[in-house]
Amino acid sequence: MEKVIGKILQGYQPACVVMAANELKLFDQLKQPATAKQTADTLNLDPEATERLLNALTSLEIITKENQTYQLPKEAHEFLTTGGSHSLQQWIQLSSDLYPVWGQLSSFIKSGILIKSIMEMLGGDPHKMRAFTDAMHDKALKATWMIAREIPIGDAKTMLDIGGGPGTYSLEWCKLHSHLKATVFDIAPVLEVAKNYIESYKLQDRVSTQPGDFHKDDLGDSQYDLVLMANILHMYDADISKALVNKAVKAVKPGGRIVIHGFCTDEDQTGPIDDTLFSLNIGMLTEGGRAHPVQEKIDWLKGAGVSDIHHFRVDAIPTGVITATRRGAS
Repeated sequence: MEKVIGKILQGYQPACVVMAANELKLFDQLKQPATAKQTADTLNLDPEATERLLNALTSLEIITKENQTYQLPKEAHEFLTTGGSHSLQQWIQLSSDLYPVWGQLSSFIKSGILIKSIMEMLGGDPHKMRAFTDAMHDKALKATWMIAREIPIGDAKTMLDIGGGPGTYSLEWCKLHSHLKATVFDIAPVLEVAKNYIESYKLQDRVSTQPGDFHKDDLGDSQYDLVLMANILHMYDADISKALVNKAVKAVKPGGRIVIHGFCTDEDQTGPIDDTLFSLNIGMLTEGGRAHPVQEKIDWLKGAGVSDIHHFRVDAIPTGVITATRRGAS
């Protein structure tokens, strides 16, 4: 038990090492071999402290060290450097922004009151909103491919991506299926970022945007073959989430498919660990958000009029996927 507790207590330290390296742009600097002094001089850092950080990164097997020279392995470039094809820079920065919030966990447990609204944290700063949306794209890529392997997305011709953020799911699935057309529905500032991604994917002819508020605005009636809600329901309490599921199912054509992707715990709410930790995290950032248990989401879908409900987990973040078909197919 002592070893287990000791390992848990040290858990934040490797995260801090990676977050600091990301903030200081060390990974960009180490695309080419450099000594600690060269790195420190270029980035205007303290040489001895820089060497300590580089040694820690080496121990974490993120960079390599040979003859007092450090380097980021080529296979890590796409994940850790600016402009990398699967860059995690914004995701790491988001984790860094959340770190002070976690430091106030005991205050949240005492009061049950959120520590800092995520929308206030992002909404007032266009740069942070952009960074958050970019982080959502980076994080979603792996999940889109894994979900696509599990469900027949190719059967659909029209798709609605509710709260679609940068449009990652729409873009990746349209890239996979040339006959699919998608609409990304989100608030206007987020869609400005989505438009950039749509242009970069060169899918302007098949992926469109629709600004709005999914709490207030109509999403259509029996209009789409496929409706996706990814990373949405865990932002809200059960009543709001249930209402959103009803609205989403209404937008699906009879015989069409709804897909829900997000954090969700098992029935006793003690696992998986990523989902239970997320439930704490989102509780500190929202009014009522939580990783709703899988069965609760399934019950919402049943009440909304669907059949053929299927739940599975993917090796991505988040893991939980629920898919169903709207009843009434001919």
